[in-house]
Amino acid sequence: MTMSQYKVFLCHNSKDKPQVREIRDQLEQQGIETWMDEQDIKGFDDWKKKIKENLSQMNAVAVLLGSSGFGEWQKYEIIYTEQEINRREQNKLLPLRAGLVILKSCQQTFQKIRDRHYDTPYGWLFINPHMVDLRASKAPMKQLIEAITEQRWHVDYTRLENLLKAGQWKEADQETLAVMLKTAGREKEGWLDIESIQNFPRKDLHTIDQLWVEYSDGHFGFSVQKRISESVGKDYEKFGDRVGWGKGMWLNKKWLDYNEIIFSLDAPEGHLPVGVVYGSGSWFWGLDATLGVHVVPFLQRLIVFLFNLLSRPDL
Repeated sequence: MTMSQYKVFLCHNSKDKPQVREIRDQLEQQGIETWMDEQDIKGFDDWKKKIKENLSQMNAVAVLLGSSGFGEWQKYEIIYTEQEINRREQNKLLPLRAGLVILKSCQQTFQKIRDRHYDTPYGWLFINPHMVDLRASKAPMKQLIEAITEQRWHVDYTRLENLLKAGQWKEADQETLAVMLKTAGREKEGWLDIESIQNFPRKDLHTIDQLWVEYSDGHFGFSVQKRISESVGKDYEKFGDRVGWGKGMWLNKKWLDYNEIIFSLDAPEGHLPVGVVYGSGSWFWGLDATLGVHVVPFLQRLIVFLFNLLSRPDL
């Protein structure tokens, strides 16, 4: 079964709707069809009928738990979910996958949550193997999708490899950002933040880096940039000079715009990839807006951001 064939019911407390909508949008970006009761259903009987009708069509149920605990209507949905699981087992139908998903807003430890609900009609959720704690996961959307689909969430690097093999460096640079956004579950935002950089899956980071290193003959890649950054003591001015992102001295230094980047092997060592740096600019504009000043040159700040990635021990 492909991801586009999966249907998941997002069982949630209405107080958590903003967080749940974000999760829904990210799941749908990956081709997973979702259902949540966005509009109030008038009358308990109509609501009960609607929930049961939809449950019968689902492949999975994600029971989301935030800071407000289980909602009153959500508790009924959990009971109906268990009934649907049992119905399918008795009739030897395709099983309904269901599991607890702890939202980042939840402030209680898993132990306290489990102790509170263990002897309730919802206790089965806490012995279910498909639990996902979004607070603890380094790649939360990846883990959630794997729990929903029972498939490893695979990011396809074929296009990136083909572009690098063909020497299409600009397109490969843009594809690098695209696959990293997908892996980090930040396609909607369109940029990576510090947390997603620090928690980026080791295997995926290594794969991307090795593709760049291999097809550039060791001229480009994150590990190449890391070696250069360490050789200059992680001085962003010197680093910018070495990789060719900056020109001139100190107050007269000019940092390159993206359209000035050299997309060829004639560029300085470590010049690429750079899209992940420029593509994370939105995070820094927010800082300027907060402080009301242009703190430091744009690319200069982004090099500091890049150093968070290059400091990873797995590069």
